[in-house]
Amino acid sequence: MKSVARMELQPGMILGEDVIVNDNVLLKAGTTITNYNIELLVRYAVMCVTIMDDIDLAKTHFEKLRFSEEFKAFEQKHNASLFLYKAQMEYFLSDVSEAPTEILLKIYNNLRSTYQTSAQLLDYLYNLIPNSDQLTYNHCLNSALLGGLFAEWLHMDNDEKETLILSCFFYDIGKLRLPYQILWKSGRLTDDEYELVKKHPVIGYSILSNCKSINQHIKNATIMHHERMNGTGYPYHMSGDKIDIYARYLSIIDTYIAMTSPRTYRDAYTPLQIIEHFEDNMDAYDSSLVIPLLTHIADSQIGLNIQLSDNSIWEVMLTNPAKLSRPILKNEKGEILYLSHQPELKVVKNL
Repeated sequence: MKSVARMELQPGMILGEDVIVNDNVLLKAGTTITNYNIELLVRYAVMCVTIMDDIDLAKTHFEKLRFSEEFKAFEQKHNASLFLYKAQMEYFLSDVSEAPTEILLKIYNNLRSTYQTSAQLLDYLYNLIPNSDQLTYNHCLNSALLGGLFAEWLHMDNDEKETLILSCFFYDIGKLRLPYQILWKSGRLTDDEYELVKKHPVIGYSILSNCKSINQHIKNATIMHHERMNGTGYPYHMSGDKIDIYARYLSIIDTYIAMTSPRTYRDAYTPLQIIEHFEDNMDAYDSSLVIPLLTHIADSQIGLNIQLSDNSIWEVMLTNPAKLSRPILKNEKGEILYLSHQPELKVVKNL
């Protein structure tokens, strides 16, 4: 809520507190201001009132988050970082002799200062509205932020952490050589279009191959990030330990960020839906790496409200270590629901 001078009042504003004159309530909190109300305040010489701010009127978690000053500061810095990151990559693509690694790490560290906890960043990334003109850059920048969290969760040393962050900044560089209208087509790709997109790891590796300032792990992550532990990936159908460890990190990070991003043919997946995807496809990923990520994502959902497929609304009360995508829930009546015992119910929306 905020205080405003009477002369700044506009019809449609909502009072946040009672207006009291001579110990009597002139106007009650929650009153929607009209021209008559303003005339009444003039008559009683009321100079200042309290009105509800946008965040006070927000009903969903998404609305409340986006109206918060902390998120606004993050979004503003994210937009500025995205502009700088794009400029650096465009310059690098014009001359790949020297990679802007120090600048990219500064971009990461600058954004790292805008959030305090891993749960806060996951929430920010999930609710961030991407710039539709910069989707590839946006995807990689968000991957770098998640990569930094991943490094902290796995207790990497500083060199390992920087290698992972830089891998995130560079791994999709091959997409910048492909037609934008195919990469971000409004609808599913044709078979021919998909085969073209699948070439981006090889294209990216060829771009980075002659740059001596980029280490081999980053180059390997670029060409291998779509390989899968069970051999179902591309471009070479590699499997197991043949896949560089940083590519194994990237396969998880890339999938997570892609699923949090809406497409024209689908909404963004909820965090619990993303966890379910990984649980259902665990053999495609390095389980020793993916389980810590899923555990942190599941923990970040505690206290948030979700809607199930029967339209019921529940709060996530506790995680279920045996099935992280099916937590223990409670509703406003105090009833408890073990989601793992109700396989017919699906999570459809975060509120």
